[in-house]
Amino acid sequence: MIQDKIDHWFRHEYSRILSLFLSKYGADNIELIEDAIQEALYKAMRVWSYQKSPENPSGWIFKVAQNHLFDQFRKNQLNLEHPDEPNEEQPYLENSGIKDETLQLLFACCHPKLKSQESIILCLKFATGFGLNEIARVLFSSYEATKKSFQRAKKHFKENNLSLSIPNGDSLTLRLQRVFKVIFLMFTEGYRPSDGEKVLKDDVCFEALRLAMTLYQREHFHHSELYALISLMCFKSSRIEARTHKDNEFISLQDQDRSLWSESLIEKGNQFYSLALEKNNHSEYHFHAAVESQYVNVKSFEDTDWNGLLNIYNFWRGKGKNPALELNRIVVVLKALGPEQALKELEKNCREQNNHLYFVIKGEVLFNLNKFEQAIGCFEKAMTLSHNSAEKNLIKAKIEKAMHLNNK
Repeated sequence: MIQDKIDHWFRHEYSRILSLFLSKYGADNIELIEDAIQEALYKAMRVWSYQKSPENPSGWIFKVAQNHLFDQFRKNQLNLEHPDEPNEEQPYLENSGIKDETLQLLFACCHPKLKSQESIILCLKFATGFGLNEIARVLFSSYEATKKSFQRAKKHFKENNLSLSIPNGDSLTLRLQRVFKVIFLMFTEGYRPSDGEKVLKDDVCFEALRLAMTLYQREHFHHSELYALISLMCFKSSRIEARTHKDNEFISLQDQDRSLWSESLIEKGNQFYSLALEKNNHSEYHFHAAVESQYVNVKSFEDTDWNGLLNIYNFWRGKGKNPALELNRIVVVLKALGPEQALKELEKNCREQNNHLYFVIKGEVLFNLNKFEQAIGCFEKAMTLSHNSAEKNLIKAKIEKAMHLNNK
């Protein structure tokens, strides 16, 4: 489908073309550059719907965007030099010698002159191709608040005319934490999309892993947090093939065919996890890597060490309050200590949240207590809050199962 091709391009090439234009013409032209790329994207959707798409779609869109950009420069009486022009037969990305355009853009957006939240929003919009709705859900914020933050961030980015060069020394260290956070959020949204129809977006997951591995290839980026981040992404990515049916239905961990799990990714995850543990660092990525390690390094679901997992969660609870951690901990409490204890701790430690995951988990606890009518109510509430079609289908199946048991 043409829309799938456009979406794939947008995820993978938008940031590279944006980075190339910004490095050539400066952040003060950000609006013109955005408009040019968007215009090229719209033209691609129109033309490719009735014509065969070019062999090098990135080069085609680059050229169209560049032409539109210079039309705007002429209208604004700006005399700027053309960059080297690729053609459709010779892809500019593969032959430019620039391999880290997305990373350059990430580091630029993570400039210390920008607030942390502004940096993250800019990165997710510019460097990962996320829409504002997706960003709002990833950050547990409203669309309007996210939109205002994005406009402020873009204004500051433009006014400071921030460089796309990757810094060294202390300036680099200041930005790394934000870059790690963006890669983590990018992977998380790819692994469990908050919007759309797909159970997962594996291309987004592997792009996040690629960015992290590209950082690892440079010795001055070697940090314990990067090791843990790579580890958790390897562990999760190892299960991607087993996580969905061909008809885009979600397969739970309990029902996955473990023969489809990638042993090479699990091995790589273990290697990076060992590196992460060599230093006494307690980042959120270490926590997630520790949890994922428990899931992938057992032969069957029944072998899962739920008490060990609970100990990991309890340890990290001491590091500070985290609503998402508390909520996911309830799933482990349900398995380790039973539904009665899970409900007690849910009511004590988890404030009601306006997201579907809260009501799915509460529904699961109530279902296991045979309180089917209450469980159905929670699942129905979750249905209204979910924006992912595949997730809604999963919740619908839970409702049908609870209704069946309730009518017995």
